[in-house]
Amino acid sequence: MADKWLHRLFLILLAAGLAAGLVRTALFPKEINAYENRYAVTLPALSLSGFLDGEYQDGVDGALADQIPFAQRCKRYYNRAVALGFQASVRLLSDLMEGRYLSYDGCRLFGDHLTYNTSVLSGVTYLLDPWAESWNARFAAHPETEFYVFYIEKDTDIDFETGEKAGVREYVLDALALPEDRKGAFVINSYRDFAESFYRTDHHWNYEGSWRGYLQIRKLLGVTEAPAKRGEAVTLGTMSGSKAIGSASEFREEFSAAPYALPPMDVTLNGRPAEDYGNQDAFFSGAMQDPNYSAFYGMDAGELILDTGTEGRGRLLVLGESFDNAIIKPLASHFDRTYSVDLRYYSYLMGRQFRLSDYLRDNGIDRVLLMGNADFFLSPEFCPED
Repeated sequence: MADKWLHRLFLILLAAGLAAGLVRTALFPKEINAYENRYAVTLPALSLSGFLDGEYQDGVDGALADQIPFAQRCKRYYNRAVALGFQASVRLLSDLMEGRYLSYDGCRLFGDHLTYNTSVLSGVTYLLDPWAESWNARFAAHPETEFYVFYIEKDTDIDFETGEKAGVREYVLDALALPEDRKGAFVINSYRDFAESFYRTDHHWNYEGSWRGYLQIRKLLGVTEAPAKRGEAVTLGTMSGSKAIGSASEFREEFSAAPYALPPMDVTLNGRPAEDYGNQDAFFSGAMQDPNYSAFYGMDAGELILDTGTEGRGRLLVLGESFDNAIIKPLASHFDRTYSVDLRYYSYLMGRQFRLSDYLRDNGIDRVLLMGNADFFLSPEFCPED
């Protein structure tokens, strides 16, 4: 009984101390930060312009750091409250200004999604042209190999206010000298399409988008087997994705995923045997927490090899970037061996230069898939030596 009262007394004293600190911050702020030998920051005057441009929040942040005991913990709670309040205000503003982009402290929002600026085709053709020319030469040099291309549209490919498309996808696919049935695309024609398939704070597919992408790529490659079975989606925690990095507020969202029923596979990661790729099982079992895209699906690898131990179903090489991390395992379930190479990291992690002709010959590969978003088709890094 005494322990219970002591516990309550401790909580009361702690709450009283924090309340006193808040009162001091608001009404009787100290003038000097003796520890750092400078004038202490005090609460700024609240104004609409100051709140909208973030100046007021910065001032409150500084005041809390100087005036309240346990400042770091208070700052964390304050930032979380600001984030929740901001997200609520964004939803309200989105309802009031439906169909418009909103800007806040360097962030660009549409609906409740952080978004990138829409591409301008005339500003990127000088990069697209040599990329297509380089790959057309490789297609011609390897007539024995089936090449496929899959372009992933995202927020840079469409202006959500006007509905106008940037045209990068059409330009790329038209420029590549491949049969039309070997070209595919993940198409976004509206904000609704985008919101259903992409995270709110990250530039990648969410679990629904990656499922849709997997089904489309499977069809593009001519796979006749039934798709991998997918279980019910579960929420594994919250994350703050790549688009939220550097933002003044802590933008967060739920991270959900669905398990796949996949056959056993031998995994080789960057030239060494590995138990698995990614940490899906660990997150689903609760052994790992704090999920995000790369922690769950797997970090970008120079080379990933997935071997199902079968024969007669072919060998696939996927040349892409991080979008394929989410689908590489279900896709690999349809082939004898699947090779995934990220040309940004191959030389560094494997200790040798990637040469397409050698790689195709040495590994007996009969199909090659090029897949990625606009950045993949704009970068000379994704044009390997033949």
